[in-house]
Formats: sequence, C-alpha cells, structure tokens
Amino acid sequence: MPVGVVGTGGMGGMHARILHHKVAGARVAAVSDVDTERAGKVAEECGSAAIFADAGEMIRDDAVEAVVIASPDPTHAELTLECLRLGKPVLCEKPLATSPEEALGVVEAEVERGEKLVQVGFMRRYDPQHVDVRNTATSGDIGQPVLFKGWHRNAASPPGADSGWVVINSAIHDLDSARWMLDGEIEEVFVRGLDTTGSPDGEFDLQLIQFSVSGGRLGIIEVYVDAGYGYEVGVEVVGTRGTAYTAPPTGAVIRLERAYSQGVEDDWLERFEPAYTIQLQGWIEALNNGQLNGPDAWDGYAALVAAEACIASIRSGNPKTVSQPERPALYSREAPEVVR
Repeated sequence: MPVGVVGTGGMGGMHARILHHKVAGARVAAVSDVDTERAGKVAEECGSAAIFADAGEMIRDDAVEAVVIASPDPTHAELTLECLRLGKPVLCEKPLATSPEEALGVVEAEVERGEKLVQVGFMRRYDPQHVDVRNTATSGDIGQPVLFKGWHRNAASPPGADSGWVVINSAIHDLDSARWMLDGEIEEVFVRGLDTTGSPDGEFDLQLIQFSVSGGRLGIIEVYVDAGYGYEVGVEVVGTRGTAYTAPPTGAVIRLERAYSQGVEDDWLERFEPAYTIQLQGWIEALNNGQLNGPDAWDGYAALVAAEACIASIRSGNPKTVSQPERPALYSREAPEVVR
C-alpha cells in the first residue's frame, strides 16, 4: 500500500519511519511539508519517497493511495475532506478538527459518501496496557464498570499553551479512552483547574475533569502538563466486583544512593511508539482487507464535543452538558466498516 505522509516533524517523521521500517504491506510513497529540507531528510530515510511542499498536491497524486495526516491541527479537517473527496483512506492525527462544527462537517461528508475512509489517531486504543484494561472491563470479570479514572502528565507544556490547548491536545486522549473503555458517551463535564507556573493569564496547566457517562457511570481525569518529572499516563476502571488498571513502569529497578528507582519516559513518542506501530500495522492490514476497524470520524467528533464542553466549563466555572446529534447509521456498532 503506497502511503503519503503529511507533516514530517516529530509525529509525522515517526509515522513515516514506522511505516518504512516496521509495517508490513506499506510503502512510504511520498511525504509533504512546507519545510522541504526537513521533508527531504525523512524521504531519504524512507527509501527516497517523493517530496511535496503542498499537501493537497501530494494527496491528489495518483501514486498515493492512502494518507497519514500529521500536520498542524488547523489543517486536519481540510486535508481529511480532500482525502474523502478523492476516495482515499486517511489516518488523521487527533484532533480531527479545531472545533466540533468542523469535525461534524467531516462526519457529514463521509456519511454522504456512504463508506468509512477516516480513522483518527487515538493510539491508546492500541497500547497493550490500555487494551488489557479495556478487555477486562468489558469481559464482566470485574462486574459492571461504573467509574473511569485517568491520569495524564507531561514534563512541560510548550510555550503559549493555554487552558484550551491542555484540553484539545492532551485531555482529548483521556476523553476518548473513557468513551472507549466504558462503551458510552460523555453526558456532562465539570472542570476545575490550577495555574502552577504563574502564567501571565492564569491558564490552567493542571486540570481535574469530572464527568458522567451514559448508563449512569462516572469518570474523573487528572491532566497535568507541567508535572516536571517526565511523561506518564494511566487508567483504572472500577467495576462492581473489582478494578482493572494499567501497570506501573516495567523497566529495571535501580538501587542507587540508598534508593530504589525506575525510569519514566520523556514524552508520548517514547511511551507510545509500540502503540503507534500496532496502530499503523492494523490500519494497513484493514485497508488491504477492505475493512476499517479503528477509531472513526464519529469518535473524533464526539471527543471534540466533550472537549469543547470542558473548555466551556473552565470559562464559566459551572458543569456543562455535552450535546450531540444521534450517531449516524454508518458509525453504528453493527454497521459493516468497509472501505473500497
């Protein structure tokens, strides 16, 4: 499967290298970036792939049959719509769009085509630890799942990150995990926060999100993007008979200077590289088999609706209802997930 990759920064470059070195059945046919020098370096690493400065031109190239979008967030919806227009399968990094309205436009365009071509890069659904927790939660072994608990910590946030950025670029993964693990939709959110860095505008780099999920379940997410010590993500699902949670780090235990310690990853690229690999391999296999089974455009839309409600709660200081239209039949759990 010849794939074109839009964006050759940290995320896009990693996607391209994984496709080239680790994914069977895939070939990096082209890469696109406004920084053509950077794109050239990635292209050379990936078997001399074609280089494009314009993403749309690359998507329209007949040599590209499927597309990975890892460019800046504001480009996601437009480029995904171009892929839909051309009937090309696309794996778009989160967020699917910069607003729920924009994401709904992608959903509507895909529904109009009548076939699923869009997958969203919620890679935690492919992380072995998260998959184990989800499988346990849905197996009935711990009884009926009633509470989702998630924690998400970054060593430091990028310059200019505000409260909304924390939600859209970090917490959105946790919101999707809650929907996936509890197999329901988020119905109401309430967010409290702290500014731990003394930012000029008092933006919340530490946020506590409380929410309810369809079926009478509850959830809580802690997101702290300036935790200092490293990158760490974990979840626990509480059931009526027991709980399931992700294991702590599994690296070597070091005895040094009268202490025990284990390493913590620097960032999400290091922590989730195995999940990205499994995600891309599964995506390529699904395309070759003619059946998509990953997080879809509706998942991207629903996560953005919940994220937007979180931002509204931060601004108002009050709980906010999460409202969305009925899920289209194309995205029903019973519907066949077919691509051409």
